[in-house]
Amino acid sequence: MKKIIEKQTFWQCRTCKAKYKKKRDAADCERKGTEEQVFQIGDSVRNREPRQCHNGKNYHFHGKIIKVVGPEPPDEDYERRWLGGQSERLNNHVYSYVVEYRCSICREKKEAIYFAPELLPIKRRKNKKSS
Repeated sequence: MKKIIEKQTFWQCRTCKAKYKKKRDAADCERKGTEEQVFQIGDSVRNREPRQCHNGKNYHFHGKIIKVVGPEPPDEDYERRWLGGQSERLNNHVYSYVVEYRCSICREKKEAIYFAPELLPIKRRKNKKSS
């Protein structure tokens, strides 16, 4: 029996770690900008668009960011849907956020991945100290 080993060379973008077969493609990816990281782990957020519970009712959740993913390669669908379908794409590396939340209808604990424009921050109220 013979062991056959194939050797392939890939080029990697330093920003998003995506692998490319062509050096030029990796260099093009590296030249792209990176969107600002809006949320941090532990931030409280709520969703802009309603989700649907398995029983068919819509709801908005309040949850926490449990993981920040990225920067990742540009996402065309994300840019079209959340950045207004501009005629020219921004073509930036993007961050996504893993949110842990509880369905307000069935109380089931869930996780979902969102991009920054899909989420709104929940500001905590500061307690007033009584004197």
